[in-house]
Parts: sequence; structure tokens; C-alpha cells
Amino acid sequence: MTFSRLCVALSFAALMAVPGVQAQTLLDSLTSNLNIEGLETTYDPETGLATAKGDVRISYTDVEIRCGTASYNATTGEVIARDGVIIWKAGAIYRGENITYNANTGELSGDGVRSGIPTETGSLFYETDNFDTETKLIQKIEGGETYLTSHDVQNPNFRIRARQMTIYPGDRVVMKNMTLFAGNTPIFYFPYLSQPLEEDVGLRFTPGYQSRWGAFLLTQYGVIHGDHTLAKYHLDLRSSRGVGVGADFLSLRHRDNRKNFGNLKLYYLRDSDPENNRSGEARGPVGEDRYRVNFQHRIYLPGPEKSTWYLDFDINKVSDAHFYEDFFFNDFRETPEPENQISLVHTDPSYVATLMARFQANDFYTVGTKLPEFAIDWTRRQLWNTGIFHQGTFSAGILKDESGDEEEREFADLVRAGLTNNVVDDSLTSYQNILGKKSGDALSPADIQRGIDLFSARLEGAGFARVHTYQELLLPKTLFGWLNITPRIGGGVTHYSNIDGSVSDLSDEIKTIFHAGLDMSFKVSKTWNDFYKPSWGLDGLRHVLQPYLNLSYLDASQPEDFPSIDRLSPTTRPRSIDVPLFTAVDDLRSWNIARVGMQNLLQTRRDYSTTNRGYFYSAATGETQTYTWAGLNTYVDVFMNDPEFDRSLSNLYNEFFWRPVPWVSLWFDAQIPLESGVGSFTELNQGVTFMPAKNVQLTLGHQYVSDSPYFADSSLVFSKVYARLSDNWGFSMNHIFEMDDGTMEFQSYSVTRDLTSWMASVGAMVRDNRGGLSDFGILFSMTLKDFPQLSVPLDIDPNPSGRGGNQ
Repeated sequence: MTFSRLCVALSFAALMAVPGVQAQTLLDSLTSNLNIEGLETTYDPETGLATAKGDVRISYTDVEIRCGTASYNATTGEVIARDGVIIWKAGAIYRGENITYNANTGELSGDGVRSGIPTETGSLFYETDNFDTETKLIQKIEGGETYLTSHDVQNPNFRIRARQMTIYPGDRVVMKNMTLFAGNTPIFYFPYLSQPLEEDVGLRFTPGYQSRWGAFLLTQYGVIHGDHTLAKYHLDLRSSRGVGVGADFLSLRHRDNRKNFGNLKLYYLRDSDPENNRSGEARGPVGEDRYRVNFQHRIYLPGPEKSTWYLDFDINKVSDAHFYEDFFFNDFRETPEPENQISLVHTDPSYVATLMARFQANDFYTVGTKLPEFAIDWTRRQLWNTGIFHQGTFSAGILKDESGDEEEREFADLVRAGLTNNVVDDSLTSYQNILGKKSGDALSPADIQRGIDLFSARLEGAGFARVHTYQELLLPKTLFGWLNITPRIGGGVTHYSNIDGSVSDLSDEIKTIFHAGLDMSFKVSKTWNDFYKPSWGLDGLRHVLQPYLNLSYLDASQPEDFPSIDRLSPTTRPRSIDVPLFTAVDDLRSWNIARVGMQNLLQTRRDYSTTNRGYFYSAATGETQTYTWAGLNTYVDVFMNDPEFDRSLSNLYNEFFWRPVPWVSLWFDAQIPLESGVGSFTELNQGVTFMPAKNVQLTLGHQYVSDSPYFADSSLVFSKVYARLSDNWGFSMNHIFEMDDGTMEFQSYSVTRDLTSWMASVGAMVRDNRGGLSDFGILFSMTLKDFPQLSVPLDIDPNPSGRGGNQ
């Protein structure tokens, strides 16, 4: 037997002996560069059938086939491979004794096929009979009796047997009559299971102990209903608090935008110890029945286009002000006081119109209600062909500050303290704060009376009907081919009527708005194309320097004691000096500011694409991309008229980042006072994430603030460390330390062990809430890797949810 090769080029000669029509058909089917190699090959021009035996190798586009024997029908495009078949197709490997591949349609089918599919953390391996992919893109794989496992050995510790299986690669696996085996012993049976490959579903346990809950066992079972809803059912046992039950329903159709779409969360707990409070903060009475109802959804309505009209629902009903803090701390940390609103929205390329109702569904939260408010926001667009652009906003509504129960009691107590001449201790501090006094300043009878008036107004709550509009014209120009300027001029008016909560008994008020501004900038750059430093991620280097100047003059006078609702929130960041971006409409006050700055960018070339957070994803197929390697933005506000404090200069702001390679990221944000006085303070936020070795990742950071008019002095240090000690062992720890008062606010430690099919972890944490109270917890984790997601996950923070933040 001699070696021979059968390929398209040699087949053309055989085609010449075939009758015309058949030859042309065969020629058309062979123009796809399908090559066959074997120790022995034959070709029958009458049937169009090619066969190969002995170390057969077949290649076609992205498909490679190895087997003992194979036949190829040039008319149908069907390749039948037998005896130790291995097929490489689109990054996947298929093995079996008898597999059929159609070169025309891309379909794969066979019996006893073994393969794997990628998941978020590894691969899922399966063996199935009656294997069929149906389409060239392998969007669906069907099989008869199937075994699945994540344990890549001949005799896996854990596996699943399904009588019927359908796989949607990258999406989910659907199984009927499913049995879970530990070795050869069945331990679970499910008649039906739809398991997403990238979803936090399946059966999960979280046992542990923490000081607020006592010993606990949190269980979650996730399942797909139909092909549209992911449901997570909860049964939670807490020895000190009782039994909690809940259900989360999440839309799979809108998984990328769950803040707006298809999110319903229900939870109820009969709390056996509702007065348990380890936060160190005083709290009012809390009932035994504790619950949450969260509903976020968007409904598109018929219109000129499907997406131009829709209803947004954001409903959050909870039993008390401390429910999230006690049982879902991650939610509490992100949104401590969730709002409730319903909005009807109409979108257009030139504007967005909204009819919105914001209401107080929870009496214990302070809410600025809008019942209702109609608003139109015009996007920036050119007026005909004049080169002049327009943008603006209009709103009209009825607004009211609805105080929470605890806040009402606090204001009433402060008014009572003033009326009874008992302004001492905490009440004295409150009076000093509302009057703008420093700690230690004495209060005169006139000061006390003014404080009483202010707290009485807060108790009544601000309220009014408001009509607001602001329109602006801009003229972007480039002068001399390099200087970019944008002069702008705008005007508007805000009318208030039926004003409540005013110290000076205002009834109606009109605020006129006039704004003039000028934006100027230009860029200069220098490029070093041959600068090559791969260890620092540099393939060429370009320095971009952009000086800029933003001038903003605003005339918007109003009474000093006006009761604002859409008002400024405390922050360390500079306020926007662009009126359309200034959302605190009621706090628009006259200013005259020049923002002067310089932006520096270092850019290089990269030949790969990135996914979210800038991590390496895959090699780019097109041209190299521009990548910003480092940047520094330095600026300062020069005040001719400061709307908040009596300053002539703001702090000097510096915002720096450096991301040379995927395993190093450094940031540094700083503001340093240039003068003394209220509003001038120091803030430093810096940190670095890096991998000093391939098995170690460190994050170190520092947050510092001093003399802020809004926040207490703080010098906070935090660290995160993960070390992969070996192929099977890992260690992590986290620390947060407040240097200002010497408090270790949070610390956690965990050890992880890879047990082949399982991942085991044990960890402990301590949180110091000050006031002599601390939270502590111990958790144990056992996770069956990849699939099925039967797990006991470790959460370094036992207070939030016990689910690592995935509640």
C-alpha cells in the first residue's frame, strides 16, 4: 500500500471524464478547497465518491478531521468519518467512532460523540448519542442520552446523565430526565433543567455564622422558565432571626440592561429579633414582618417606531428603613434609600420627552416627590445650515419634600429643644450646623430663634409648583486651523408658585437665568513611531498636550432662604459650570468662573481588542488601535463670583492614570488647596493594582480627606491580596484601616483548595462598626466547578447576603 493524496487540484482531471451536467455539479461542489490525505485513497467519477483509509486527514476551511477511514460524496458534500474520529471545528473538538460532516451546510451528526463547551470558568465535557448540530454556525446541538461533567478524566467523580439534551453554545443547556451521579451513585433527580452556561443559577448553599444572624444556611435554586425568565428561589435559615423565603425573576431577553428591564425581587422574613442592632447607630422600632418588593421593568408601546415610546417602572417597597442594612448589605451600600417612580418616555433624534411620577412608597425615607413632572430635553443639534447649534430643557411639575418618619421626629425634637431653651449636646451641634456656625461658637437668642424657624420649615417640608426652561445657542469654530472655540449664550426662567416651607413666607417667586460662556482649546502632539518597549506595552509613543479654558458667567439670583428640592448634594468633586448639565435646578445661583486646565495624554498602538474593564480579549483582525497608555488632567477654577463659598481660587485638581499593561493599573486623584478658608481642603485618592508574579495579585489604595466642609477628616488605607500558592491552593485577604482614629474597619481571610471536581474554601471576617459593636463571621464553601452549579459559595462579608454580592 502506497501513500497517496486526493485533493481538489487532482480531482479536476477526473471530472473531465464525467458527463457535462454531472461534471459541472461536481466541479461546483469541489471549489471549496477540501483536501483528503490517506495511506490509500480511491475516487469513483461516476458516483462522485472519494474514499480514504489509514491515517486519514481531511481539511476544509476551519475544519480538520483525523480518522481511520472516511468517504466524501462530492455531490452532497457529506464526509462520513469512522474509526477514532477527531474533528476540530471553530475552536471545538469532537471525538467519536462514527461522525458525519457536511461540507456544504457545516452540519455535524453522529453517535457516541464526545466534546466540550466553554463556560465562564472552564469547560463542560459531554458524551451523547444521536448528536446533531443542525447548522453551520453550531447555534444548537441536540443529543439523545447524554453524560456531562466538568471533571476531565476517564472516570469523573461527578457527572450528569440526561435522557435528552439540547445545547445552545454560549447560552444554556436544556436537559430532560436528568440525574446527578457522585461516582456511580445517583444523588439528585430533576425531570427538567435549563441551565445557563454564564448565569449564577443551579442549586447553591451557604452555611456559616455571623454575629447578627447567628448560625445560618442560605439556599438558592435557579431555574429557567421557558426561554425568557431566570428564576432564583431562596430559602434562608438564620438561628437568631428566623426563616426567610424569596424569589428573584430576571428577564433573559434583557440580560444586558437589568437596571431597566425584567427585574422582580420578592423576599419575606418573620424576624425573631428585629431589635438586634450592631451598627452602633440609634434606630427606631422595627416590626417582626420584614420584606422587600423590587420591580424594575420597561414596556415598549406602539408608536412610529417600536423604541420611541416606553414605560419605565422602578418600584421599591420595603418593610422598614433597616431591612437592607440587616439582610442585603450590598444593596444598602449601593442604594441605601431606593426611590419609586414611573415614567412615560418618548425618544426622538432631536429630543427626549418624559412624563414622570416620583412618589413616597416608604414613609421612613425622605423623598422629593414629583406628582407629576413633564420634561423635554433637546439634544444638541444644528439649526438648518447656519453652523449655530441649539440645546435646551423644559420642565413643569408639582414638587414636594416628604420627610421620613425618623427625620420628622428629629426636626420636632430640635424645635422643641429651641422653644424650651434646651439646646445642648447633639441639638447644639445641629443648630450650629444649620446656622453655618463652627463647633464651639456660642448661640445668641436670635440665633436660636432663627434655628427654630429653619427646623420648623424643614418639618413642614419644601413644596411648590415649578415651571423651568433654559435654552442655549452655541457656535463651534476652528480658527487658524488649530484653535477650537465655542462661544455660547443661553437664557431661561424658573417660576415657583404655592411655595411651602419658606422661612420668609414666600408665596411666588420668579428666577430669571442668563448665561454666557466660552470654551477654548487646542492640541499639540509629538510622535515617536520607532519607540518600542514591549515590557511596558509600548509600540510607538505619542504625546498629546491639550490646554483648555472654560469661561462661564451666570446671573440667576434668588432669595437666600429659598426652600430647594432639586438641590446640590455634598461632594468633594467640582460642580459643573455648564448650565444644561447642572441638574440641581433649585440651587442655580449666580456665578462667574474660569476653569483653566491642561490635559496630557501618552498614547501607543495595540493590536488586540479589549473587553470590559480594559482586559485583553483577542487579537484584532483590523488595523492597530490607538491606546491611551497614561493621562494627566490638571485644572483649577478661578472665581470672580463663587456661588457656594467666598473663594477666589478653587483647589488645584490633578487626575492621573497609568495602564501600561493588563496586569498593572495605577491611579491618582488629588486636590490641594491654593488658599485658606471654607471650601478649601485636601483630598487624595490613589491606588495601584498589579501582579508582582504570575500567581499573585495585589491592590493597594489610600483615600484621604482633610478640612472638607461636607465630610469628616479621614485617612483610609485598603488592600486586597490574592495568591495562588500552587495548582491546588489559593489564599486571599482584604483589609480596610482608618488611620484617623486607628480603627481596622474590615478584615477578611480565606483559603481555597482545588479538589479536582470541587472547589473548597474557608474564610473569616471581622467588621468594626465602632461604638463597641463588631460584626464577625465564618463561612465554608464547596463549589462543584462549572456545572452543575451546585455550590456552597464563600462570601468574605457574611453580613450582606452570603452570596458574594449576587443577591
